[in-house]
Amino acid sequence: MGREGRRAGSNHAEDEGDRESSSADPESPESTGEDIDSLDTSQATFENDSDPTDSSQEATNGDGGGISIRDRLQTESSGGVFANKDLVRSDTIIDEDRIVGRDDQLGRVVDNLKPVLQNEGIPDMLLSGPSGTGKSLIIHAVCKQIVELCESQDKTFGVISINCEGPKTADRAVYRLVKAAANDLGVDPGVPQTGVSTDQKLERLYELMREYYDGVIFILDEIDMLEGPYQEAEYNSLIYQLSRARKLADFDGPISLTTITNYADFMKDLNSRAQSSYNPDDIFFDDYDATQLRSILHNRGDAFKPESLADDVIPLVAAFGSQTHGDARKAIDLLRWAGELAERRGADTVTETDVREAQEKYTENRKLRHISGISTQKKLSIYAVAATAHYAREHPEWIPAGPAFKTYQFIADTMDADQYSRETFVNHVTEQSTYGVLDFERRGKGRGKGVHMYFSLSEDPETIMETIREDSRFEDLAHEEATISAVVRERLKQFQSKN
Repeated sequence: MGREGRRAGSNHAEDEGDRESSSADPESPESTGEDIDSLDTSQATFENDSDPTDSSQEATNGDGGGISIRDRLQTESSGGVFANKDLVRSDTIIDEDRIVGRDDQLGRVVDNLKPVLQNEGIPDMLLSGPSGTGKSLIIHAVCKQIVELCESQDKTFGVISINCEGPKTADRAVYRLVKAAANDLGVDPGVPQTGVSTDQKLERLYELMREYYDGVIFILDEIDMLEGPYQEAEYNSLIYQLSRARKLADFDGPISLTTITNYADFMKDLNSRAQSSYNPDDIFFDDYDATQLRSILHNRGDAFKPESLADDVIPLVAAFGSQTHGDARKAIDLLRWAGELAERRGADTVTETDVREAQEKYTENRKLRHISGISTQKKLSIYAVAATAHYAREHPEWIPAGPAFKTYQFIADTMDADQYSRETFVNHVTEQSTYGVLDFERRGKGRGKGVHMYFSLSEDPETIMETIREDSRFEDLAHEEATISAVVRERLKQFQSKN
């Protein structure tokens, strides 16, 4: 049942239409209704009667000089080190001969999905392990091959994949799945994002499956992020529905639900209904070591022109990568950043200096610069976490979200600032993990005893606080250290007594 319009050969793990937008939180003070397009351009003046439509106009720099935008865009770079830059983008789906150190995991995923080719049933899977260890890479690389082999048999295998960090609720996640399937098929989603029930969206998803697909795999990346506003996490209902999709959709073909998470104990946090219907093959991905990272980077070396990488570049990038717990994604990004720095200085070779500059620019300094530029409410949220870590008696590595939120409320009162809900506070904090400011995880206390969120800052808490106090709105907090310290310790004491 082949069809036109399929984009099975996409080079990237996620379709552009499925990537999360950075829409403003409705509770956030950033949602002011102002839009950059609303700026009044009628006030602009042009000297010497110059034509405002002439895109070759010079843009004045800070020294009073000018550059021609068009000349800059059309001038060829004097350097150039890349031959195929996509190979050093971490979201590029690569060929299997470039996959390193994941033979066991790759073999299990292949064996699990191979029965699709005989139209036989396939198991659900849970891919777990630290960030940057190849979970998304492996599943998407195998699925790409399955799609192509099915098409050669005149069958259509649907890979319906979303990242669960953005949707926040099961309803929004279901809509993302509908949209991902519709984009893959080149058809209209058929349901609006709002104004209809989750059941109606699910039925549209099942309708697309029945009409177009011979087999389907649902991939829910970062599934543990789908918590929602209620005490019971939203991922429970989504997993329960999708793990029973073959029956609910009256679908004859094979279906797999594959979830991806960094959280090793994820299954323990599922409620009884989800656990009863979702029994995945649990495939663990451990950290890469420095040797494996070197092999991964060497296998992407043809991203660069011949002789454009100095001999010590890849070993140094691998060494830096192994310091971040063997995160291949960060190592690949660092190699690309080093190449971009070399190109900016017009060089034909990437050197150790470029690597070290990239490491410095895009880690510690970038994090602090990022913190300086975020909104007041997000600064307030991060300051509360940093203060909780800094003033805790034993300076624990992991800070519970509950006491940090209480600290946030106290500091907001002190500053006479608006206060937002715990959910919004947590969203503001966890969002910073994208920029390497912190990590977070959920820890269950056993079935029926709830789950607690914990934060771990990647920078010194006091340095973060000092960076935020450079903002004049926060500078007076330096005089409140004793009071904030007392609040932090009391809240932590109360939390520990209850847990």
